[in-house]
Amino acid sequence: MRRSLRPVAVAFVVFGAFWGSWAIAAIDVERFLGMSHAGLGTVLAIAVVGGTVANAVGGTLAERHGTRLALSTCLVAWAASLGVLVLLHHRAAFIALFVVSVAVGGGVDVVMNVAASAALADTPGGLLRFHALFNGGAVLGAGVTALLVHGGVSWRVVWTCIAALAVVLAVDAARTDLPAGEPGEPVSIRDGLAALGRAGLLRLAFVFALAALVEGGIDTWGVLFLRSKLAIGVLAGAAAYVAGQSLATTARATAGGWARGVHSGRGASAGAVLAGAGLLTEALSPVPVIAGIGLAAAAVGVSMCWPLFLAEATSGEERPALIVGGITAAGYVGFVAGPPVVGWVSSAWGLRTGLILLAAAAVACGTLPRKRAPSSLAR
Repeated sequence: MRRSLRPVAVAFVVFGAFWGSWAIAAIDVERFLGMSHAGLGTVLAIAVVGGTVANAVGGTLAERHGTRLALSTCLVAWAASLGVLVLLHHRAAFIALFVVSVAVGGGVDVVMNVAASAALADTPGGLLRFHALFNGGAVLGAGVTALLVHGGVSWRVVWTCIAALAVVLAVDAARTDLPAGEPGEPVSIRDGLAALGRAGLLRLAFVFALAALVEGGIDTWGVLFLRSKLAIGVLAGAAAYVAGQSLATTARATAGGWARGVHSGRGASAGAVLAGAGLLTEALSPVPVIAGIGLAAAAVGVSMCWPLFLAEATSGEERPALIVGGITAAGYVGFVAGPPVVGWVSSAWGLRTGLILLAAAAVACGTLPRKRAPSSLAR
């Protein structure tokens, strides 16, 4: 086998396509389930625990057995859960398996990030460009889903295709020599979480979680707000999201010399503040076009955070599985917690207030200190 990042690159695209599809289909899933914003938020909140555990398990699995086995295993499990999910029309069964699918997807997320970080952590610009594949996948997933829903075709068709692609990708990953693909040390979930403390990354993990919270909130509620509150149709609402993800793809893919200063966090901080400004614009503007521009700006800004914070955390690590597992576990808490937090706030004070809360979280992410401060776990 030859060492290659190809399956990892495709995994970023496929995973991005799922979340891009979710951004468009969220309101349709909400209607199918007959839920309020708070109800949908509660379902996603339940997935927080599963997603966090899946990230920690994925990180330790990647360290114990290597990314090749870990990625192929997680992809098969994710594909199976999605494949069954699209067949379910019973409300309770759908909710239960949806939670499982989101949680298992967290395992895919962490392992593909372990492999990418192992190869590119010391070249932040390269890692940023690699993460552009996720945004490109989100553009594809959102665009295809919007066109199908507009034409009367269910979003379930898109998720079926994603499940099939995940199976093919699992086979490819199992046959490819991936970065950090060889088995490492026998470690536990506790070892993975403790690694953050020893590396002095607890503050960074918290800020990373905030950034992910904003990203998850944008993916679920950004287009839903345009469609439900400003009466924008599915294609127009999707256009704003697709525009933002397209710009985010371009911004990540064309990252140049400025990314060399990423370890100071300037790029990630600027992106977080831009996301806050964009969300505030979307929430406060009564003009649909301006609100759509705000959503696009928010998508661009938050796209800088995940790869740049991850590069900051894993710089100099030859086997970053434990660090990536711990950091992305924190991130997944935020990513999946964003939708329920906004949902609960929206049910009490309106969706506009929920978006303003997201904007405040984004600004906090860009301004809070995250200098490494080794904890008492250091040795």
